[in-house]
Amino acid sequence: MRRVARELDRILDQAGPHRAAVDRVAAELRLSTRQVYNLLARYRLDRRVSSLLPRRNGARKKRLDHEVEEIIAATLRAQWLTLEAPPLAPVVAEIRARCEEAGLAAPSYGAVDRRIPSLFSPEEIAKKRSANPKHLLRLKPRPGYIRASKPLEVCQIDHTPTDIHFVEVVEGEGVFVGRAYLTLVADVATRSILGFCLTLEKPSALSVALCLTQAMCPKEDWLAARGIEHRWPMFGRPGQLVTDSAKEFKGRAFQRGCEDYGIRIRYRDRGRVHEGGVVERLLGKLNAVLAMHPGSTGRSVADRDGYPAERRARLSFADLERCVALAVIDHNLQQNAKTLKAPAAEWAQYSRDLPRFEDDPARVVLAFLPGAERRLSPQGVSMFALDYYSPWLGGLVPRRDRLGRLEVRYDPRDISHIYIRDPETREFQSVGRRDGWLVPMTLWEHEGDRGRRRAANARSDAEKVTLQRRIAEIVGESKPSKVDLRDAVRRTHAAEASKPYEAMRPSAPAPPAERPVREKRRLPVEDW
Repeated sequence: MRRVARELDRILDQAGPHRAAVDRVAAELRLSTRQVYNLLARYRLDRRVSSLLPRRNGARKKRLDHEVEEIIAATLRAQWLTLEAPPLAPVVAEIRARCEEAGLAAPSYGAVDRRIPSLFSPEEIAKKRSANPKHLLRLKPRPGYIRASKPLEVCQIDHTPTDIHFVEVVEGEGVFVGRAYLTLVADVATRSILGFCLTLEKPSALSVALCLTQAMCPKEDWLAARGIEHRWPMFGRPGQLVTDSAKEFKGRAFQRGCEDYGIRIRYRDRGRVHEGGVVERLLGKLNAVLAMHPGSTGRSVADRDGYPAERRARLSFADLERCVALAVIDHNLQQNAKTLKAPAAEWAQYSRDLPRFEDDPARVVLAFLPGAERRLSPQGVSMFALDYYSPWLGGLVPRRDRLGRLEVRYDPRDISHIYIRDPETREFQSVGRRDGWLVPMTLWEHEGDRGRRRAANARSDAEKVTLQRRIAEIVGESKPSKVDLRDAVRRTHAAEASKPYEAMRPSAPAPPAERPVREKRRLPVEDW
């Protein structure tokens, strides 16, 4: 535009007719003479380059008939502004066909395309032509930002699948290849990573419990157990924890644990996803570090570009955990390119006045583990179709009716024991299985075993009722019907009733009188 302005200045500064100068400028700028004259008319008023910019204020006069405009608007709304998001070309063909049928001049493709911004707002287009809410969110302003003036004042927690495969030998027989899930807790004030957790299962109350335990407790023992000699001094109780609305953050276990340690929960809904930007950027940063190593899955199928991620994977789960820990420590030491601040330095400067609680990891993880309430029976406490008993529970049996339900916590990684809060001391105590089988077993193994046994003994619906039907038949056969019972009563009554023929029967002659029996005389017998 500056070049155009210079050429127009030369024309306007020239005395006399401008015809030859306009032809020269039109040839140099590859414009028509009409376009040059139009530019001159706009530029000579104030001679500003901005006056030469295209006018998009809608002041241009529409050249289509009113009927054509109505056909364009109605057809676009009915066929183009739909969730299926069809291309514009077939919709333009329909518009031209309708105009031809109505005897009107058909508009061009460009004319229809230029009318879309004036007919529909970007928000309406994003809402009607896409089911993905991200397209609508990107058009909305994001006012507000979660700020924190000191460490641990505000923290964020979130999950993501890792962009790398790990390998694991399973019982010396096979190799398992899969992706782990990464849970992260980040401090907003210092941009420090306070803790993380890698799990094989999808995000759950367990992964949240393990991640918060690492974030709230010192990590020296954890680092030493993995052979990591670098320092990771960031830990403490968050004042406020910002999460999304996932079910593991809405569950009773998470809310109960936050209540125990005085942590306020702040949920960010779909309209405030930017409030979790700190932890989401850090998750992406860690995934970017992992993506540089063999076994990377890439951010998408297109990003993978046919890379054999499963065949190239070589890190074990333990090695992957150590790599993530080192990447976290490295991030805490890196200087931010925008703020020129290092998280470790910021933490060291502003965390001196923070209260130090020195929380026990075992107590913290128990506070956030999933749990339930169970009644005490003489056999102990029943859970997962298993009975758990301990001698100290026996002393509570006489009072079990007054105690009500007991608070129970469990670790899905090992259900050989559960943890029951003592109603007197209010402390959790470990309780083993009543059958004495204390071999560690995960909840997933237990449920899988029960599922297999249930399937092995399963019967079809027809088989389930076969014997029941036979029993019903036997019972039905042995039970007399109402008709049979009525007939039996009739026979009894008929047999007992008097009969007319009995009164009409002639009387029998009297029997002859009985003669008296004369005793026989016995002659005496002489004994010789």
